[in-house]
Amino acid sequence: MPVTLQAPFGFAIVMIFIGLWPPGTALAADQTVITDDGREVLLRSDGTWEFRSDDRFANTHDGRRVRLKADGRWEYAGNAPRIAAEQVRTTVLDIRLQKAVIETQEIKVQKNKRVRSQTVFYLELALSSRATDGISLGKDDASRVRVTDSEGREYAVLSLRPDPLVLEPGSKTSVIIRADGSPQWWKSVNSMYIEFTPGIFGIEEKIKLSRAVDDFEHRKVDGFDKPD
Repeated sequence: MPVTLQAPFGFAIVMIFIGLWPPGTALAADQTVITDDGREVLLRSDGTWEFRSDDRFANTHDGRRVRLKADGRWEYAGNAPRIAAEQVRTTVLDIRLQKAVIETQEIKVQKNKRVRSQTVFYLELALSSRATDGISLGKDDASRVRVTDSEGREYAVLSLRPDPLVLEPGSKTSVIIRADGSPQWWKSVNSMYIEFTPGIFGIEEKIKLSRAVDDFEHRKVDGFDKPD
């Protein structure tokens, strides 16, 4: 049964396969969920629960979340949460994988030719004007990113370049993630994945984006961008 989890800093993430949790499993921390009828409920780690308010929630056709108040009034509450292969959207933050590019460099060594490659992911982050604080992005966040493919191979993340370094409410930023190597056609790789560990971008849940290898762009380069 789909529910919406309310994480710290007002972020909400849809957990699609919540029904897979074993019965009686205790939560590591208190969590707020939205019931099927749109009511906000607090799930305590000790196994008890309570309604947070009489307000209910709904999503508009244009992708916004609405709080329906018990007194008959309503107000926008941010984005309608969404999880897809190339997009994760919380109530205030939208993360989109815009494109992925395989860059190849050919180097002649005497009579032989050596080919090196890197995979580059281009992301756009949009922070809602409803966010109470900005988000600081750093190059050191590269250690919180993992790149893998559908065959289980891992690619070392070389750099993460945000521009600008601070994402203010109501603004957008671009993030470029560069990984060493690329899928090899003879190994039947179908997709590549970018996994973000909890804490990055101010979100306390793990984020995973993916793109089919057939949709990658290919580019020959004279050399690769060097990490700062």
